[in-house]
Amino acid sequence: MSKKAQFVVIVQDTATWMEDQAKKFYSNLFLSETIGEKYVAETLSIPALFKVQNDFNIEVLMVHENETPSSFLQLNSSRILNEKIEASKPICIEHIVYSDAEEIQILFDRAEVIAQQRKHDFIWVKLFESDLILKETLIGMGYTAFNFSEAMTENLPVKQLLLKKEIN
Repeated sequence: MSKKAQFVVIVQDTATWMEDQAKKFYSNLFLSETIGEKYVAETLSIPALFKVQNDFNIEVLMVHENETPSSFLQLNSSRILNEKIEASKPICIEHIVYSDAEEIQILFDRAEVIAQQRKHDFIWVKLFESDLILKETLIGMGYTAFNFSEAMTENLPVKQLLLKKEIN
């Protein structure tokens, strides 16, 4: 069976798996288990994931192969987060945890279909400067760099980059 990206409901098992995967992913990305775990504790811990489940503006897309999960991201359509983006109806993609470039492609292809169905005209992505696989994959998919200082947070372990793509 092929891999596909679907929305998921955050339940205890899913949240536990996501937190564990995020710890491994960010510890590797930041080259520090301490920094990776601290970042996940603030953004993708089990309590943070349950909070997301109760926020109708944030949804989680996850790649599954058969019934096995492997990668995920968050779609954020919050007006507060997106209000100063110069677009009619933007959506943000953040907290991207993946196993390979193929799964990035699967996640973002599905996110773009969802954005188009919901009549979003603009997708923007928060990623870390050190995440070269994600950056190169997205640039290959037509995403370009842009500057939006309101989206930057000072407490981050490494510098963030922003990429965007217009949706037709």
